Amino acid sequence: MTNPLDLRHSDQANMLLAAQNERDNERDDDEIDLRALWTTLKHRKGTIALIATLIFLGTLIATLMMTPIYRASVTLQIDTEDKKVLDFDVEASNRAVDSKDFYQTQYELLKSRTLARMTIDDLSLEASLKGEELAKPFFAETVDGIKKSIYGEEEETEENVNSPGKLGEYPVEDKFLAALTVTPVKNSRIVTISYDHVDPQMATTIANSMADNFIKMNLSRRKDAASYAENFLQNELADAKSKLEESESKLVAFAKKETIIRMDDEKQGSLTSQTMSALNAALTEAEKDRITAESKYKQAQAAGASKTLENLTIQELKKNLAKIQGDYQEKLQIYKPDYPIMTQLQNQISELQLQIDQETGRITSTISGALQADYLAAKQNEDDLRKKLTKQQDELLTLRDKSIGYNTFQREVETNRNMYEGLLQRIKEIGVAGGIGANNISVVDPALVPYQKHKPNTQLNLALGLVAGLFLGVVIAFLIEFIDDRVKSSSDLERLLGLPLLGITPALKGKNITPIDYAMASFKQPTSALAESFRSMRTNLMFATRDGLPRSLSVTSSMPSEAKSSTCVNLATVLAQSGKRVLLVDADLRKPTAHKRLKLDNTLGLSNYLTHQASLDEVVQSLEIENVSIITAGPISPNPVELLSSDRMDELFALVPERFDIVIMDSPPTIGLSDALLLANRVSATIMVAAFAQSKKRALLDGMKRLRHAQANMIGMIFTKVRGNDSSGYGYDYQYYYSYGAQRTGEHTDKHDKKVAKA
Repeated sequence: MTNPLDLRHSDQANMLLAAQNERDNERDDDEIDLRALWTTLKHRKGTIALIATLIFLGTLIATLMMTPIYRASVTLQIDTEDKKVLDFDVEASNRAVDSKDFYQTQYELLKSRTLARMTIDDLSLEASLKGEELAKPFFAETVDGIKKSIYGEEEETEENVNSPGKLGEYPVEDKFLAALTVTPVKNSRIVTISYDHVDPQMATTIANSMADNFIKMNLSRRKDAASYAENFLQNELADAKSKLEESESKLVAFAKKETIIRMDDEKQGSLTSQTMSALNAALTEAEKDRITAESKYKQAQAAGASKTLENLTIQELKKNLAKIQGDYQEKLQIYKPDYPIMTQLQNQISELQLQIDQETGRITSTISGALQADYLAAKQNEDDLRKKLTKQQDELLTLRDKSIGYNTFQREVETNRNMYEGLLQRIKEIGVAGGIGANNISVVDPALVPYQKHKPNTQLNLALGLVAGLFLGVVIAFLIEFIDDRVKSSSDLERLLGLPLLGITPALKGKNITPIDYAMASFKQPTSALAESFRSMRTNLMFATRDGLPRSLSVTSSMPSEAKSSTCVNLATVLAQSGKRVLLVDADLRKPTAHKRLKLDNTLGLSNYLTHQASLDEVVQSLEIENVSIITAGPISPNPVELLSSDRMDELFALVPERFDIVIMDSPPTIGLSDALLLANRVSATIMVAAFAQSKKRALLDGMKRLRHAQANMIGMIFTKVRGNDSSGYGYDYQYYYSYGAQRTGEHTDKHDKKVAKA
């Protein structure tokens, strides 16, 4: 039976291992595994090569089918305009920006529809450009006929043509400009105009015509600039004059309303500053006088007590007071306080104390009276000056508030005056445009007839096709790899489940390999790589738990056909070879396979035992493998969950210390069934089996989640059907590793495992 303490410790260990594995996964997500990327490329190299070849051949065919295009180029020099119609003053720091804008403007003018239309008209290219429209497809007439039959024929009247919903035609100028290329030479005033055409002679003619028409268009624009500028400036001057007169009227009206009398700003500012400075200086001096008088007054009050002590009259009174107080204390020992003599002494003491207080007050008032008067006078003077300063500040702030509106109107007047004077000056300068007829554009090199085709560039197209094919192939390869949800490496399996890997079993090679051959490989081929892998797995199982080899073991998988049953048989075989007594139980009551692989009778089995139809001795069968017994599944039961959860199952695990050393349960898959969860909860340990390039990651995760919810003690996993010499690189060369020294490896391993088991 399962020890709860062992399960608790194992669950804690699994939780810690899962947490550590999750942290490792988070670190791995931030890193790029170059080896994994290279492995993916090697695995999908056929797909990449196929896609690259197809795109390369498609590019080659498309390039050979292209019509040759020829390019003719003309070189122009474009200088900046030194003499402008409006000679505004521009700082030198802005000339570079203006120059850049100027040249960019010229480049856009070269690509304008206006220049294109001039060239089309000069060379009569409209007919040829319209003839370049693609012919309608063969089914266009049929579609038009159907439309007419549905909507009826409409006459193309002038109203229909000019209706708001009708679209215009594609401009001929845009078709012409599609073959034009404007290329400025960096850090120079040179620009190259190139035109592409199927006829080399026509390409040359069009390029030279474009240059000539651009020069003509530039001269025409410069001639029209003067008249346009003069008319524009006349209108602007009238508007500026009107705004100036309006702003001056607003300034005068505001000054009258607020009663603002403006003198010279500098004089007004200096007068205000002098007044404020004088008040500040007087206030500072008054504060100084008040502080001095206050200090003298406080010093006189402090010194009054000492002068009182020095007074002879007070000293005489205090001397008499002390004498009478002494007599009073002596007689108090004899008489009571209300005795007439004691009362008389008490009255004398009170009278002397009163005389001392009166004399002290007189002396103190005489000394501090004069100083207090000086202090109060100084304080009154300070308060008066502070009020005057505050009043002056309020008046200044009020004046400034009124000046804000006045200054706003004044700035508006100054702005309008400057604008008016500037426009007036520009109108006077408009006639000085002597260089308006000069041209700043010239042809450096006219276009020559091209001697070779410009495109298609066969070599470049093929190179780009090859690069694009390889890139697309790599992208598709990684996309397929990303979509592929199968487990293809042991590291992926460990990261996915967070369990230790107990063993990796290679796939058997050959054409006629049957499930029986795989299940009996450890028995019939003890020196094979598969048998050696299970012996290595046996060693790992001995250290899987704190108590060594688990007494009851459940082997499950996420989905069928992942070599789970064959793994159970091979694992039982290698454990028996180390001297263990093994009971193999086929617990898959829905789709049993163990009896088929081992060619056993399935008339009586686990289902008969659980339903009390047969005893344990009747269902236990011996195999040709020494120390290995088996209980087949028996007839298929309609309620396997109830049978597996019955108390009858406990008797099987009770046989472990008596007749067997370990019970191995061939559990059903976890996906969609609860059978595996019931078995995993009742055994000491559970192993998950995953098949190479077959098991799905999502199914493994779902199965693992269900097992953990069932509180199964998961001790590890087994990776089966690994192709050791697989060219994809996902597997490892286990065939060579496990075959190295295979003649003696089995013997040494068996002896070593027996020693470990005894220990």
